[in-house]
Amino acid sequence: MSQKIAFFDIDGTLIDVPNGLLHPTQETIHALHAFQSAGNLIMVATARGTVPQTIQDIGFDGYICNDGHYITYHNETIADELFDANQIKRLQETFKKFGGKAIFAGHSGQWCDCAEDPYIVKHREMFVGSAQKPKDLVESFTNQDVHAISCCVLFDSAEMLWNCYAILEDAFTMIPYDKGLIRMDVYCKGFSKGSACEYMYKKLHIAKEDSYAFGDGVNDVEMLQLVGHGIAMGNAVESLKCVASDVTESVGNDGIQKTFTRYFGII
Repeated sequence: MSQKIAFFDIDGTLIDVPNGLLHPTQETIHALHAFQSAGNLIMVATARGTVPQTIQDIGFDGYICNDGHYITYHNETIADELFDANQIKRLQETFKKFGGKAIFAGHSGQWCDCAEDPYIVKHREMFVGSAQKPKDLVESFTNQDVHAISCCVLFDSAEMLWNCYAILEDAFTMIPYDKGLIRMDVYCKGFSKGSACEYMYKKLHIAKEDSYAFGDGVNDVEMLQLVGHGIAMGNAVESLKCVASDVTESVGNDGIQKTFTRYFGII
């Protein structure tokens, strides 16, 4: 039987922080380990820059982080695309014009000069599960001090987001979210989450038809389109379900495990 590879988003796919699911379920973990034990590979594919310890403890073969801009496989770094000081300067100046509140994140810390802003606090609550500031946060810095691979910038309105997007799209890769907590993730031009998944299964000489991806958000659309089997979680946004080859149950109802049972007979 040919080797297979599966890619997994984190938020809304493996865990669901806003709804209190801070750890993958035991059923999900069992399914992932059984899939690996059969000689297959599992990789995280997330917008996050750092992976929660509860996810790392599962023992993934690799991690696609920052929507594809930081990739590791068996502890080897495949891609690591940091902003330079001039890019940080341009981003900061542009965000300011549109009232954007920015969090820069890298391997050595986070940089944010408005850490108590209500939008920033809400972002922490949504993705960390706590309003408290992280220990590695730097609140006073120059452009040269920032060694970031990603930036999340939050706006008062979708109009402000799209106006900012239009000015920066020539030089940066951006993932906009114009509903709910209005924000966009910003990166250097390079891999996307989807193209990084495609790159990895080709690099590992795995056929497209043996590649799988699970996701729930708008930034998972390309990923589900570029693998052989793109599976949307039951709690996914409708735009993702429309492009998915399959829709499983929600993260809270063990959608990954149930798909693995249907596809691979993993009980």
